[in-house]
Amino acid sequence: MIKEKRQARRQPLRYTAWVAATAEQRLGCVVSDVSDTGARIDVQDSTTIPDHFVLMLSSNGAARRFCRVVWRKPTQMGVKFERSLADAANATLAPESDDEVPAPDAAAAQAIAEQAETE
Repeated sequence: MIKEKRQARRQPLRYTAWVAATAEQRLGCVVSDVSDTGARIDVQDSTTIPDHFVLMLSSNGAARRFCRVVWRKPTQMGVKFERSLADAANATLAPESDDEVPAPDAAAAQAIAEQAETE
């Protein structure tokens, strides 16, 4: 019998999202299951995804999670949500509606770009 290593219960779902591989490059993906601590993501080619990236959960980038890859298969990845950033504590899987989510400001865009450069 395999011992469960996950710290939080998984919830299966099919949710369209984007991997911000760099500040300029976004790759489409599907979140297959999610928990408070991580997710399984379906991608076209996992070898093109860096070990650390921002998972954009809304088209305008307001809902996002900073991720670290913990395992890879050719078209799937398991990621851990990084909680070291202050806004990760308030992040949600998806906004109530795009109307309720403010557009990211210049400081947020710069933070994403700097995070991508350091990783």
